[in-house]
Amino acid sequence: MKLLVQQLGIILLFISTATLAAQENVETVGELPNEVFETSGLIYFNGNLITHNDSGNEAVLYELDTLTLSIQRRVNVANIQNIDWEAISQDDEYIYIGDFGNNVGSRTNLAIHVISKEEYLNSNTVSATTINFSYEDQQNFDNNGNSDWDAEAFFVIDDRIVVLTKQWQSLGSVAYEFLKFPGTYIASRVGAIEDVGLITDATYDVDSNRLVVIGYSSILSPFVGVVENLNFNSVFEGYEQQSLGLNFVQAEGITQTGTESYFFSSEYYSRQTPTIVSASRLFSFQISDAMTEEPDNTEPPEEPGTPEESENPEEPENSETPEVPQEPENPENPQITEDADQDGKLIIYRDNNSSHYYYSIATDKTVFGQVIYDVSGKEVWQNTGGIEKKGIISHHLESSIYYLALFLEDGVIATSFAVY
Repeated sequence: MKLLVQQLGIILLFISTATLAAQENVETVGELPNEVFETSGLIYFNGNLITHNDSGNEAVLYELDTLTLSIQRRVNVANIQNIDWEAISQDDEYIYIGDFGNNVGSRTNLAIHVISKEEYLNSNTVSATTINFSYEDQQNFDNNGNSDWDAEAFFVIDDRIVVLTKQWQSLGSVAYEFLKFPGTYIASRVGAIEDVGLITDATYDVDSNRLVVIGYSSILSPFVGVVENLNFNSVFEGYEQQSLGLNFVQAEGITQTGTESYFFSSEYYSRQTPTIVSASRLFSFQISDAMTEEPDNTEPPEEPGTPEESENPEEPENSETPEVPQEPENPENPQITEDADQDGKLIIYRDNNSSHYYYSIATDKTVFGQVIYDVSGKEVWQNTGGIEKKGIISHHLESSIYYLALFLEDGVIATSFAVY
């Protein structure tokens, strides 16, 4: 049985939430000050960025220079606490702080705090008025662990606020709306979407009627989602999602600075096994009108008689039959796959003498994670120790097709292999 060669795009359907090609113009602006390592929201106002930390931190807004990322001001909100500030938004007159972080779904004091921009500009100590709300369809407030009633994103449109939930269990989001004036409201559903990942912030542009959200997948691969021509009664209608081409980046805040220009921030993240440290950073990227169009990576059909060049017109540009890499030394009849990713090549071959499978990756970058998926996309094994760039796949696998994915900070290199 010959080793089956699958395209990188197939494995990305399993390990990423992106529905379009990776965003190629993402740039790292720099690391954020340690004082805002838990940055959770972001807006651009008066030529600077404004951010804040999340639960348990001070009720303070931090104003950052967009070039040096140094803290220019600290504005204390004197009459409220930071229970779990997860997002910040604005309109022409006010700054809005979303205190609605709700990981376990048990909060009954969800709130959005409102600050006058005039007061903010004139004083380093301000007061806020409060909007209280609850979701119309939440009946259970028991602590059952990670819930679908968390939220980290909202935006202001006309006289309304729209909150987008962060569903830990179903990896979707529901949009709820209520008035933006101080009071107590029951938030009504105005849209929902499934299986997109964890949405962590949103920014809305009234001039273009464009909504942009940011979030990350279960393996901390950040994405942006775009809704052009927002329909207020169906917020996610026309939603398109795109990978940012990064890994192990906990994207938290997003703001628009120009017609097509955006910043997003990431929170500090670390784990011990395997060792991963991701600093709190600021990134920039562009969204053009072409971003939300399906990429056209195909050649025009050839004249009849050359069907092999015109078949599968909807496949990505890397879908041509890959060349077989040079055979490794001494295996008898090795079965090899080649990855088409630009960062390097990943090959897997079987040693017929031992029936062992070996892998090798050609990259100078650190490999942070190593995962094997089955054909349904289910994870069947991951490396929990040191990850080498050459090695043996020692985990016992039944006869089938599998996908080996190696995770780098700025991409995923993956290929398939057959066990028989």
